[in-house]
Amino acid sequence: VMWAPNIADLAKDCRVYAIDVMGQPGKSIPAEPIRNGAEYIAWLTAVVAALKLDRIYLVGMSYGGWLALRYALAAPERVQKLALLSPGGLAPFTSEFSLRGMLMAFFPTRFMVHSFMRWLGFRDRPGEAAATPVLELMYLGLKHFRVPPATLRTLPPVTSDDELRALRVPVLLLVGADEVVFDPLEGLARGRRLIPHFEGDLVPLASHDMCFSQRDIVDARLLDFLKKRQTAPLKRVS
Repeated sequence: VMWAPNIADLAKDCRVYAIDVMGQPGKSIPAEPIRNGAEYIAWLTAVVAALKLDRIYLVGMSYGGWLALRYALAAPERVQKLALLSPGGLAPFTSEFSLRGMLMAFFPTRFMVHSFMRWLGFRDRPGEAAATPVLELMYLGLKHFRVPPATLRTLPPVTSDDELRALRVPVLLLVGADEVVFDPLEGLARGRRLIPHFEGDLVPLASHDMCFSQRDIVDARLLDFLKKRQTAPLKRVS
């Protein structure tokens, strides 16, 4: 559902599969909870195989960005290009994000959820899509769905320097210039310094809401990256 603002743009040039991440609010009911990153990779491999896909363009936002990054590291032969949008695991979380996130998880009231989402940047702005339905959907998901404790403990650790150097797929990194989940300049600089085949930018006037509030910029940059033929060799990283 979070990709609803972007699907129309992306589907003009790509066949889009928007997958509910196992263990998160959605229609899937796993027999066993996801317990770690390796189990997420096994699940996503099974999904890609069931869809009869070969090499995919993989796009992930936030927690999904961490999952996409881990998958590209574990199964690079299945990933043609990787787009990371304010991903987890690239830079340490801010203490305020950790505190607000825990409070919302323990007390998922409408007030707490809406307050958290507004802090992330989801607000009604003139000339833009209304944010209130997004806030309400987030609240209803947390109210009626409980992430299994074993899955909840699978928090994105910071990806190591050696792992980032080992990426062998083209990577696009987009981060909101006003990101509050982690330091946007630190995340962008780290990606630029370590990832062999990298391009990235800050998205202006956006925080963690950039796919929503700056949809036109994000979608255009994504499509440009995905359609671009790759001719330049991988840069060496020492």
